[in-house]
Amino acid sequence: MMCDECGIRPANIRITTIVNGEKKDRNLCSECLANSQRYKHDFSTLAGHLNGLLDALKSGGSKKEEPIPDITCSRCGTTYEKYRKSGMVGCAQCYSDFREPLQTAISRIHGHTQHVGRMPGGIDKKLSMKLKLDKLRQELANAISAEEYENAAALRDQIRALSAQISTEVAEND
Repeated sequence: MMCDECGIRPANIRITTIVNGEKKDRNLCSECLANSQRYKHDFSTLAGHLNGLLDALKSGGSKKEEPIPDITCSRCGTTYEKYRKSGMVGCAQCYSDFREPLQTAISRIHGHTQHVGRMPGGIDKKLSMKLKLDKLRQELANAISAEEYENAAALRDQIRALSAQISTEVAEND
């Protein structure tokens, strides 16, 4: 399906709008969506509202009022209460100043506080490789416990190769 806007690139985004009961579908490519002023909205407070809604649903509608810590960011002046309402911190220092309540909230939502997934481009390559090594070791333990020995052997070989690569890079940097 081609983009309804430019007609050149394939459409990878579908936008459905319902106005006065009339449904309209638009199929756009990501470039046309990015250039369109019509679809640019401020979603800054949406995260806070969704967080509150999810908390209410998890507690069965009877939300217990937790005391909101009286913490203010030392750099930008954002309060923890403002963060809770908007779902957005004011600056990078907020993460340090709000560390304890943020960790509690993150572990309540996600079940853990360790990042799992893709790493941003600026992260040290060695750290990324060590995280991948940990993931491979965990997969190896799972494969052994599931008695998938061929998969376990392949994972073992990947772990050895990655360990050797990390050792080589450490030796080169020293």
